[in-house]
Amino acid sequence: MLLPSTPRLVSFHVILVCLCTVPLLTVADRWCADNPKDTVFRRLGTKSPYRHVQNKDVRNVATVDDCTVEKIWGLFRHGTRNPSKSIIDHMYGTLVELQRDILENGRLCRDQLGKFESWKPQVTPDEAKLLVREGGRELYQLGERFRARFGSHIPERYDSSQFYIKFTKTERAEYSARNFTRGLFGQDEPIEYPEALRRDPVLRFYKGCEKWKKQVKENPYSYRELDRFGSSKEMRSVIEKLSKRIGTFVSPEDVHAIYQTCAFETAWNEREISPWCLLFDKESISALEYNEDLKYYWIDGYGYDLTHRQACSAFRDLFASFDRVDGPRFTFYFTHSGTLLKSIAFLNLYKDNEPLTAQSYRYKRKWRVSHIDAFGSNLYFVLYNCSNGTRSVGLYHQERLTRIPGCPEGALLCDYNHFKQLYADRIQQCDLNTMCSEPHVPSLNRDEL
Repeated sequence: MLLPSTPRLVSFHVILVCLCTVPLLTVADRWCADNPKDTVFRRLGTKSPYRHVQNKDVRNVATVDDCTVEKIWGLFRHGTRNPSKSIIDHMYGTLVELQRDILENGRLCRDQLGKFESWKPQVTPDEAKLLVREGGRELYQLGERFRARFGSHIPERYDSSQFYIKFTKTERAEYSARNFTRGLFGQDEPIEYPEALRRDPVLRFYKGCEKWKKQVKENPYSYRELDRFGSSKEMRSVIEKLSKRIGTFVSPEDVHAIYQTCAFETAWNEREISPWCLLFDKESISALEYNEDLKYYWIDGYGYDLTHRQACSAFRDLFASFDRVDGPRFTFYFTHSGTLLKSIAFLNLYKDNEPLTAQSYRYKRKWRVSHIDAFGSNLYFVLYNCSNGTRSVGLYHQERLTRIPGCPEGALLCDYNHFKQLYADRIQQCDLNTMCSEPHVPSLNRDEL
């Protein structure tokens, strides 16, 4: 597994020489980030580290309400990874230039300027999107907690008749699966993985949905609220604050690169925080977090019915797994953000009363991707056999037992037949070929918005 290199620190006297070139400013002129770890906590969007949302409570949940585990089916997002090539290119270009501006003209506290002096890009373009050590650790520990919670109800050793474990055709998903199983079994097991597919109809159903790509993902109208918020006073304030602190004007694209670098470098190491996070106050990073929420709400969430309707493919697999008399009892799929978010919307989880818009920023919202779709996020269902002869299902999100929308209020588990009925129509009508190849209606271009 390729890992990012450790940044090389410069000597102390070099830092002093560089800082001497900074114009003398009064304390009142300088921006001093206060408790930066607290500032960025659960505000880093889909690049949030799993440690920000994980449930460390490992009390046994193999028995709930006199019901014991029969089967488990789950979706797991890969762990923390490297950025895309475009962000890495920004690190070597835009951010190196901004680093120079900060050291020459920046209005930061001197100790924080020192952190920028020692900063350098830690990854190369050929390492784009690879799982990092922290990502492997996230999934390994998740596997350990899985074992602790469900204990003897999960076989101690891998058995192909009991387990079905699959990942998408990406390095980050594969090594997430391998690290999870090492944590689950306490050692490396010779596991039989099915052939990985780039367009897997269960693990990554949207990759084969051309209609969704054209009418949602590539439709400029889908980004209308994001564009509106981008020109809002809140986002203008972010640009003004960062420009003042850096010592030169920054563009919205620059701000995005700073935010992404802050997120990735913070996710990589729980003991460190990226120096780029030091530029933000809570109001600024909250605005950037909302910017992320708007994007994923309209592209991967509730913005368009087709987006989450196509997740029926994954849930059809869930019901088939739970209804089979024979076959594996434990099904674990290792996938991506797009699958988790669409599946969350399919379930009506974290759905706000009104659609998210540029004007909704000040309202309290349920849809917060920093909380619901961090690296390593998971959504798994446990089928329980109950002492009264019935079967019930429990939904765990981020390892927490979570009420299924449409099931009785206050009940920890949902009657399995009732649960199936909630989705019966959508599962019955789940034909991806028809759903994803309907006649395309031309979308508006940006000049028409």
